[in-house]
Amino acid sequence: MNIEISKEDSDYMYNLVQRIVDEVGPRMPCSPQEAEGANIIKKELEKSCDKVVLEPFKCHPKAFLGWIKMIVTMVPVSMIFYLLQQLASEMIWLVVFSSISLILVLLSLVIMWEEFFNYKEFIDGFFRKKSSQNIVGKFEAKQKEPKKLLIFSSHIDSALQFNLLKVLKWGFLPLAFGAIIILLIWLILSAINLTLMVIGFIDLKSMFFTIVILLLIVGSPCYVSLFFFVPLGEKGNVVPGSVDNLSSCSVIVGLGRYLNQHRDLIPESTEIRLISFGCEESGLRGAYRYAAAHLDELKKKNAIVFNMDGLETPDKFSVIEYEPTTRTKHSEEVVDKILRAAEMSDVTVKRFGAGKLEKTVGRLSGGSDAAAFSKAGIKAGFLNSADWKTRSSYYHQSTDTPDRIRKGTLENALRICLTFISNEKSNR
Repeated sequence: MNIEISKEDSDYMYNLVQRIVDEVGPRMPCSPQEAEGANIIKKELEKSCDKVVLEPFKCHPKAFLGWIKMIVTMVPVSMIFYLLQQLASEMIWLVVFSSISLILVLLSLVIMWEEFFNYKEFIDGFFRKKSSQNIVGKFEAKQKEPKKLLIFSSHIDSALQFNLLKVLKWGFLPLAFGAIIILLIWLILSAINLTLMVIGFIDLKSMFFTIVILLLIVGSPCYVSLFFFVPLGEKGNVVPGSVDNLSSCSVIVGLGRYLNQHRDLIPESTEIRLISFGCEESGLRGAYRYAAAHLDELKKKNAIVFNMDGLETPDKFSVIEYEPTTRTKHSEEVVDKILRAAEMSDVTVKRFGAGKLEKTVGRLSGGSDAAAFSKAGIKAGFLNSADWKTRSSYYHQSTDTPDRIRKGTLENALRICLTFISNEKSNR
């Protein structure tokens, strides 16, 4: 199947990316710039969709990366409390110092696990609440009660700049993994220390002294550098976010434009929604808010979510069926449908997870908006197109400019989406 993407359609998508970068610039979560970018997407969707809705929501955008500064402070302080045992002569103070030490390192692990590896709003209440928005464009089904709902989604916000990635490229990974390993080692040792103290073990004050000193020395580069992982305040709002994720936003809007001109492509019994989420870079908050607010409706309408993020190159598309960070498995049905649509569109696409670098980076690469739906029991899949050899030169950095999107990428993504819809019509 060969769906032709005209030069006009192609230019429209690339020009939209350039326009938002020029007129709005970086769009960190909950910023005025994020709202401005969302408004541009809204106005463009209004030219093609039957209905466009802005759905506001509130969240705590600084919490998602704010946890890093918290734990890289708490873990060394935990070790210092252990060392303070050397100054204690009474058993009660030994127990107090050891207990505080264990509580701090254990709490650090829980915060990291809940905030990053589960994407839960565990410590968000300690951070300021702000406003964001989701933009939803709708093509109503011809039938009064649609049998299916297709959602094509992206996100409008851009990331805070990752300082370590900018300076060290993928070399920051050993620091990140090193900090986690040291945290786990110290958690085990501090638990052993308190346990042996409670049962009356002798010479506890010096038992792990040398090891703790070594952990502090070895861990210092990890914790100090990670403390400055992202800049404070507005200083980090320098990422244009062209690949991540104006690329997908332009495909979403381009899809609406194409469907408006070819409405016969839309299945009669199917409603199509084109969504640009806010606050993806602060823990998928926009997608989670939308999934929660519409969960009953999404299940009733047998919703399928086709999410896109990070479209860089025309020949390295991947369908992500499993996200290592959040341990999220996406719908095999949706993944297979995306792969089939790509094959029919003559676009080479692979399943995620074949390369060693992908698996390694995937442990700390975070999640996608599709995860918010898969975790809620809604069928979802995730399309990405990244060249891992060049991605470290722009990912979450000020160098994520429009020229990073290689010609042919947006056209191939749009072609896959259109073929996906066409196949749904054929299989109704």
